[in-house]
Amino acid sequence: MKTWREDQIALTREIIENVDIIAFTFSLIGTNKGCYLDHLDGRFGYITMEDALSYRYRVFNYESDALEGEYNSLDALIEDGWKVST
Repeated sequence: MKTWREDQIALTREIIENVDIIAFTFSLIGTNKGCYLDHLDGRFGYITMEDALSYRYRVFNYESDALEGEYNSLDALIEDGWKVST
């Protein structure tokens, strides 16, 4: 099974758990929507700062803003193949 590297998983956990202000507010690719995420299958998404602060793990599609998935925990989000974009 394909997975992200351990350092990528650790960085994802650190950024989302700590709601890293830079990761959630800075964007090089246009309008900021939140913390950008990559999926193992090539999709791009984001989690909003409001959700992260509320321990709510919803991933939205970067292009359409459609809900891609809602997870009970950060572990579940990571296990489903999401990581912070780097």
